[in-house]
Amino acid sequence: MSNAISLNGRLAARWARRAVDRLRKERTEIDELNVFPVPDGDTGTNMYHTLRAAYLAVEELTGPVTLPHVVAALAAGAGRGARGNSGLILAVALQGVADALAGVTVATADAMATALETASDRARSAVARPVDGTMLTVLDAMATEARERADDGADLLEVIEAVRERSRSALRETTGQLTVLREAEVVDAGSTGIVELFDLLYATVTGRTPQDSMLAEVARAPKIIHEATADELEIVAILATTPTDALADELDRLGGTSIVINAAKVHVHVADEATAAGVIDHLGEYGIARLDMEDLRMHEEEGETKLIALVTGTGLLMHTALNGATALTPEVGDLFETMSELIAAEDREVIVIPSSTSALKSLTGLSAHVVRSRNVGTLLSALAVYDPFAPAAEIFADMTEAAAGTRVGTIYSADQLASDPPTGMLPIISEDGGGRAGAGASAAHPAQFYRVFIEGRAKTQSTELRTLVEKLADRLLGAGGELLTVVHGPDCAPEVLEHLRGWIQKSHETVHFQDIDARDPGVLVIMGVE
Repeated sequence: MSNAISLNGRLAARWARRAVDRLRKERTEIDELNVFPVPDGDTGTNMYHTLRAAYLAVEELTGPVTLPHVVAALAAGAGRGARGNSGLILAVALQGVADALAGVTVATADAMATALETASDRARSAVARPVDGTMLTVLDAMATEARERADDGADLLEVIEAVRERSRSALRETTGQLTVLREAEVVDAGSTGIVELFDLLYATVTGRTPQDSMLAEVARAPKIIHEATADELEIVAILATTPTDALADELDRLGGTSIVINAAKVHVHVADEATAAGVIDHLGEYGIARLDMEDLRMHEEEGETKLIALVTGTGLLMHTALNGATALTPEVGDLFETMSELIAAEDREVIVIPSSTSALKSLTGLSAHVVRSRNVGTLLSALAVYDPFAPAAEIFADMTEAAAGTRVGTIYSADQLASDPPTGMLPIISEDGGGRAGAGASAAHPAQFYRVFIEGRAKTQSTELRTLVEKLADRLLGAGGELLTVVHGPDCAPEVLEHLRGWIQKSHETVHFQDIDARDPGVLVIMGVE
C-alpha cells in the first residue's frame, strides 16, 4: 500500500484547505495555550490568518497545478499575510518548503526530508534569539526524524508517519524545555499549530481519518490568564528594500525583542511607544511599505471592519497603526495591486482612508469603502471616529462625515513651494530667496519664507513661522471647533509648537490641542480643526 502513497499538487492544495478549516475551529484553544514569547493569547489566530492568506493564493492558481506551483503559492501568500511571531515563522518555514520542492512534481521520502530540513533551517535563521521549547525545536525534531528515516531507506509514507509521531512527542517535550511553559503546565502554542498541520498532511496523503487532535491531549492543562507583559507593543513591518544582515542586532540594541526577519518582513516586540518610535524610525531607513501594530495588553476579538490608512512619514505610520489601521506608504510599489491583495485576504469589510487627493484618485475601482479624505488633517479626523466593531456602513458614514467636516490649513516653506508645490499651483519663490528661518537673518543668510494654504487656496505669507501658526489657527477656529490637531515635521522647531500651544490656551481656552510628529521631511505644519 505504501507504494501507492504520493504527495502532488492536488493533495497539497487539499491539505491547505483542510488546514485552514482546522485552525479556524481550533485557534481559540491554541490562543489559550499562548504564554511565550509573551502571553498575548493570539498565536492560534495569527497562524490561522497566515494560513488563510496562503490558501487564498492557491485559489488564484490557473492551469495545471503542480506541487511546486502550490507550495510556491502557499509560501507567497503566507509571506504577504503573515501575522505575529508565529505567523511569520510559519511563513518562513513554508518558503523553505517551497524552495526545497521547486521542480519536484511528486514528493519522495528524500524530498520530504530536504523540505523539512530547509524549513527548519530557515525558521531558525529568521529568529534573532532562538530558544528551545518553541516551534523551532519541534521543527528541528521533525527534520531530524525525516532525514534519519529517509537515509535508512524508508518510503514517503513511512517518513510521514514517523515525523508525525516525533512531532507529537517533541510537542510534549516543550513543557520541560522552557521555564514559562513548565510553570504554566502547558505545551508551546505555536508548536501545537505545527503539529496539527502535519497531522492533517498525514491524513490527506493517506486518506485516513485523523486521530485525536493534540489539543485533546493538552486540553486538561489549566487555562492561562493572560497577565500584563513587559512587552507592550507588537510591530510587523514590510520594508521597501531588503534589510542588511545586521538589522536583527540593530533592533536588539534599540530594545526590540522576539525579533523575526524574513526577507523584507520584520516582526519585533517593544516595551513602550518611545522604543517603538526608535525602532520604526530605524526601519524607515530601509523604507516602510506597510506597518501593523498591536497593543499586547489588549486581547480583543477582530471587529467587523478592517481599516487601511495611506500615509507618509514614520510618525504618521506609527500613529495610524497604533489606532487600529494597517498603514501603507502610498509611494512604495503598485498601490492598487497592494490594496487589492490586502482586501482579498480579508474576510470582512474594508475601509480605506487616503491622506491626499492623488492617493484618493488611484483607488478608483477598488472593492472597498473609500473615505473621501483630502489630506492628512481629514484623515486624522476620520481615524478618530473609527470603531472596528460598528457595522461597516455605519462607521463608513461616520468617518466620511468627520473628514468632510474638518477644516484644514497647511504651511509651506519657500523651499517646499519651489520643489513640490501643491497640486494645481505654480512654484512660488519668495523675493527674499531661500535660506532658513531664524533670528539674525542677513543678506548672506536671508530669512526663510512661508505661505499659508487653506483647503488648497493660498492665503497669507510671512518670514515668521510663529506668527503664521497663530494666524492659521485663529482663522481655522473662527468658525468654531473643539479640537485643533497640528501635524509637524522636523523643520518645525519645538519652540514654535510651544508658542502655539500657549497661545491656544490663552486665546481659545476651550479648544483641545494635540500635536503629532509626522517625522516626515515633506511636512512643515498641517492643522486640522473639528
